[in-house]
Amino acid sequence: MKRTTVFVRSLADRSKDVPMSHSSRAFYTSSNGDRWLVVKVGERDEIFVRHEPNRASGGQPSVVDIETFMACRPGSPEGKALIDLLDQLRSEQDREGMDRLGDR
Repeated sequence: MKRTTVFVRSLADRSKDVPMSHSSRAFYTSSNGDRWLVVKVGERDEIFVRHEPNRASGGQPSVVDIETFMACRPGSPEGKALIDLLDQLRSEQDREGMDRLGDR
């Protein structure tokens, strides 16, 4: 199993190196309007979870690595939705790999 460095950064901490143009994919929206997205950041395409609180709460968006997100919310609806998304992406990646093998 590959070990990763665990760290938490607020969006303000990464404002200089997190252009909004990086790719992201929403994976859960709560009933109160909070949203969670998977975001690729930086030159190495590191993957993080971005939380965008609903406007009424006045909260600030935050970005955490996937390991920290899952450690804090393993059984939550957003945690389950992330697992579902990662499973879906893995299946897509596996299919693409099989397609490439068939092209040889």
